[in-house]
Order: sequence, then C-alpha cells, then structure tokens
Amino acid sequence: MAYRIRPARNAAKEVRKAALGRINKAIQALCVEPSERAEGVHQARKRFKELRALLRLVREPLGARFSVDNRRLRDAGRRLAESRDAAAMLESWDALARTDQPLFVSDAFRQIRLRLQQRAAPDGEVHTGFDVEVTQVLGDLRALTRDVQHWKLPGKGFGLLAAGFRRTYADGVRDLARAQKADSDELLHEWRKRVKDHWYHCQLLSPCWPDALETRAEQLKQVADALGDDHDLAVMTELMQGEPELFGTADTREAVQRCIEQRRAQLQQRALRLGRRLYAEPPKALAERVGAYWRIARKESE
Repeated sequence: MAYRIRPARNAAKEVRKAALGRINKAIQALCVEPSERAEGVHQARKRFKELRALLRLVREPLGARFSVDNRRLRDAGRRLAESRDAAAMLESWDALARTDQPLFVSDAFRQIRLRLQQRAAPDGEVHTGFDVEVTQVLGDLRALTRDVQHWKLPGKGFGLLAAGFRRTYADGVRDLARAQKADSDELLHEWRKRVKDHWYHCQLLSPCWPDALETRAEQLKQVADALGDDHDLAVMTELMQGEPELFGTADTREAVQRCIEQRRAQLQQRALRLGRRLYAEPPKALAERVGAYWRIARKESE
C-alpha cells in the first residue's frame, strides 16, 4: 500500500489505508530470516517513523488517541534500538572514511574499524532477548492494526489534515531558528525530527501536485540526511569519550576528532543553507498553498 493520500479519495479512508500499509510492512520486516534481522529492524524502525509522522498529520482529529498510539510506536522503536545502534555506528565510520581515504587506510584507523565491527552484531546476530522484544512489538503492531480500523477522523478533504500539516511545519520553523541561535547538538537533532515529519507529510500529500511536492520532499530528505549524518558523528564523539579504548591512542583519537569536526561543519552548513529556503514561507501561507493544490487536484479528478 502506497504511503500517499490522494485528493480524489475520502481523506479519512486514505489515512487509515496509509497507516495499515506501514504497519503491514513493519510486521513483514520483523518476520524475516535470522540472517536478515539487522536490516529487518532497520526497515521496521523506518516504518515506525512514517507512522508517527502520519499520526502528527491527524493529531487534532485523533484527539486522545494520538498520544496512545504515538507512545506505542515510540516505545516499539526504542525496544529495537539496541540491535541497530552498533551497526549504525559502523556505517557512520565508513561514511566518515570516504572523506579522507588515505588516513583511514592506515593501520591505526583500520584497527578502530575492526573494533567497531566487533562491537556491532555480526552476520545479522542480535542481542540477548531480541526474540522476546520482537514478539512484544509484533503484538503491539497487531493491536494497532485493530485500532486504526476504528480511528474516528472527523473532517473532510484537506480540512482533516491542514492543522497537523501547519503545526509540524511551524515546529520546524521554530526549531530551525533555535538551532541557528545556539551551538547545540540537541537542538539540531530536534530540528531534524521536524524536518523528517515535514518530509513525510510532503510525500503523503504529493498526489496534490507531484512536480512541486515530490521535489520539496527530495530537498527535505537532503536536509534530514545531512542532519542525520551529523547526529551520528556527535554520537561517535560521545562514544569516543565514553569508551576511548575503541579509538586507539590519544594521538589517534585527536586525528579522528579533527575529521569529525571538519565533516560536521560541512554537513551543518549544507543542512542550514537548504533548510533556510525550505522554511522561509510562513506556516499559514504554506498550508493554504497546499490546500489550494488539494482542491485543484480534486476538481481535476471529477
């Protein structure tokens, strides 16, 4: 089932259909063979993020149901986080290595990668208790499937979605301003969450005008990816401080830190440059514009 909401269809039914499609994909990802579990967890957590963004799009119509289902998905993602985080750190190291290949092929840096690889789950293995956690998550997802079918979603057309779309975008405008004022990893990470929500919302609403909203979604993904890579490097710095033995001698750690700082500066500059343009429009104006796209698309489909 596509992660899209089509203006020509009943909006509430489209929201439920999109939610059920993401839940089904998450269940499929968690039921793969043991050798594919690490990637399965990665894919399932992506589906959880898409679902939580969809919930934010209909936050007001859902009322109290929003908090219940959002918390359920948040907790499911956290249960599976441990089996993914070590693998993500290795991927972050490999991405950093591409910025200075001569340095990273040195013996000291190859030893760091080996230690990070040993720290990550090899051959799709997962931590102790994983099967129990997956069983719990699958139970939550199946319960959510039943609940989604009974979601009460008052409102018609874009009116069902407008408040959630405007609110999430406005939160992104606010968090961008905060991130620019303060040199804070936490504020950048918060802005990234809102960028990803807005990215998902543009994907969902892209049938209104694919040329405009798919392009916007692609640009938002670029911002989210840059902020995600930046966050991973911030986490790597924390790991190096907490477990310095993973990163070799003091001189080697200093060289790693220089690489991290240079790369983070590049990533943040890229994200902010594009982000300022994507968040230049007032929230009310953007919501009205997308609402106009919706009405035009619906009329053209008649």
